[in-house]
Amino acid sequence: MESNEIKMNQKLGEVRNYGIVLLLTLLVLNMSTLGALHWIETNDLRAELAGYAETLPIPDINNPDQTINLPEDIIALRTKANDRFGFYETSIGGQDWLVYADPNKHYVLMKSEIGIQEETKSFAIALIALYIGEVLLLIGFWFFIRNKAREVFDVI
Repeated sequence: MESNEIKMNQKLGEVRNYGIVLLLTLLVLNMSTLGALHWIETNDLRAELAGYAETLPIPDINNPDQTINLPEDIIALRTKANDRFGFYETSIGGQDWLVYADPNKHYVLMKSEIGIQEETKSFAIALIALYIGEVLLLIGFWFFIRNKAREVFDVI
């Protein structure tokens, strides 16, 4: 009888270890999903800034008061010389901004990253709630299997 009890405890330990591996795998999957979402949102923002940069006119020396039409959440600055060009991030007043500097048109386009941060944060909260639910389901399943196995083999 003791050998059956020992074997059953070993098998229940294997089931528990499998559950732990499954939970760690789900955690890694959720974290990679969150990272992928942030990467996709950042790339969308970059594509948006690059698209608006293509629509900007080339600066005219004779007409310094050119009018450009951009959405109100994008800031455009006209510069005489661009030390930096391409995409980079900066922080102004404690707020993160994604910046695109076009070397040919002498414009710098800036858009706040707060929208990306808020969307990623809300998605992270949803993933945390989902993960907590997964943990509770697996713990409940493990207790159910353990109790049923003990009932079947009358091991207390």
